[in-house]
Amino acid sequence: MAKGVVFTVVGTCMLIAVALYAQSTREFLRTSVVVPGRVIRLNAGPHHPEIAFTTLAGEKVEYAQGGGVSVQDGEAVEVRYAPDAPRMTAQMNTFGAIWGAVLALGGMGMVFFVGGVVQLRSGVRAWRSGRKRA
Repeated sequence: MAKGVVFTVVGTCMLIAVALYAQSTREFLRTSVVVPGRVIRLNAGPHHPEIAFTTLAGEKVEYAQGGGVSVQDGEAVEVRYAPDAPRMTAQMNTFGAIWGAVLALGGMGMVFFVGGVVQLRSGVRAWRSGRKRA
């Protein structure tokens, strides 16, 4: 039953973190801008491109895009960024790049939470059946 408590608590914490992360992502989508960019090199295959773009203010930016995307060298892409921090917030304007981490963390949180609840239920049932026999 102790495993069930730990898994449920960890799952709950992860789901709270997902809710906060999703809110942050929605705010980013609301306040960010989209500009054209280009893949200038592939750092570790098509899932880790280096992308260059020019901000609306004229600043030239290059950044390494994390996983969750698959592109070719030289491909034109859309880049989404927050105007006050383009280098730190830039990411490809695709569903996977924007929501992938939120969905992955949410899925793991659900697995931990549901696994914990199942453990708790079976532990409570075993405890109750042991009490009735005595």
